[in-house]
Amino acid sequence: MTTGTAIQIKRTAFYALHKAAGARMVEFAGWEMPVEYSGIVAEHMSVRTAAGLFDVSHMGEIEIRGREALALVQFVTSNDASGLKDFQAQYTALMRPQGSAVDDCVLHRFGESHYFLCVNAANTEKDFAWIVSHNHFDAEVRDVSDGYSQLAIQGPRAASSLARVTDPDPNGLGTYWFMRARCLGVEGILARTGYTGEDGFEFYFTPEESERLWNGLLDAGKGEGLVPAGLGARNTLRLEAGYALYGHELDEETTLLEANLGWISKLEKGEFLGREALLAEKRGGLRKKLVGFEMLDRAIARANYAVWAAGIEVGRVTSGSPAPFLKKNIGLAYVPPEHARPGRELEIEIRGRRWRARQVPLPFYKRTL
Repeated sequence: MTTGTAIQIKRTAFYALHKAAGARMVEFAGWEMPVEYSGIVAEHMSVRTAAGLFDVSHMGEIEIRGREALALVQFVTSNDASGLKDFQAQYTALMRPQGSAVDDCVLHRFGESHYFLCVNAANTEKDFAWIVSHNHFDAEVRDVSDGYSQLAIQGPRAASSLARVTDPDPNGLGTYWFMRARCLGVEGILARTGYTGEDGFEFYFTPEESERLWNGLLDAGKGEGLVPAGLGARNTLRLEAGYALYGHELDEETTLLEANLGWISKLEKGEFLGREALLAEKRGGLRKKLVGFEMLDRAIARANYAVWAAGIEVGRVTSGSPAPFLKKNIGLAYVPPEHARPGRELEIEIRGRRWRARQVPLPFYKRTL
């Protein structure tokens, strides 16, 4: 008989509110989180047509401060932060020497000596330790995750919902910019960012104000169609938008170029972790390439299903599900570059039978402005 220490499942400050709202709770990345309230499809459609409110307090926050804060950021991440203005954000990746990602994340610049990273929940401790291990600069790195709750308000009516209770008016904030704001009298950081493919915002604030913010925002947005949404809809929304999920499209073995993230790999910025590997890959070619597909047969592809092309097994599905807004079954998969071409057919093996699919350009869904 073996014994061990039980893993402590963490809960956000919204846990009691989720339970009271009848949310179905699941374990995710060490947290007990709501997967759905009214149903994944209904919540997905609300975000596409009106607005949804997500508890994303499980995400991690890491601060980098000091005289050489920018130098540290530039060395450990793939994108070029040198051109960011104060209160501007960018999507980037923490890098390994082999050109793969430790994590993908959003970097926020408060000033030349102060940066703030929002990282994936499952990777927070790993990310913090990785940055610290490469901190050969005059900079301080702190995991400040316990100091924040985070809500995401996403959808075409997110701005109008927030504007009722937020100062300054969030309508004036540009995409991938952020500001200090007061929402329902609570001070915090409001960023026009998100993970759904819609317009939206993420608000960081002290956990003690969580109940007030949750109830107040839902009340303020009721007339705009704002509803609580869970991780199930968050996943189907990001898949429709063609966004990568760490542990699926991104991992230690997959380079940014293979994951179609060359646009955040700024090889011209100078030395950073993974730069030489990415340069060599550009010269020598990719081993695999991420493609999008839609099912031609009435079947649903799921992660890890085998992908076939021209009678041979060529890859694996990384993510797959029904797409509620598009009313199709879609997925992402890695295949050899010679098999990666929009319009080309693939087969997805599901319980021993192969089902037809067709490659399509990414993203599957792109909002109209």
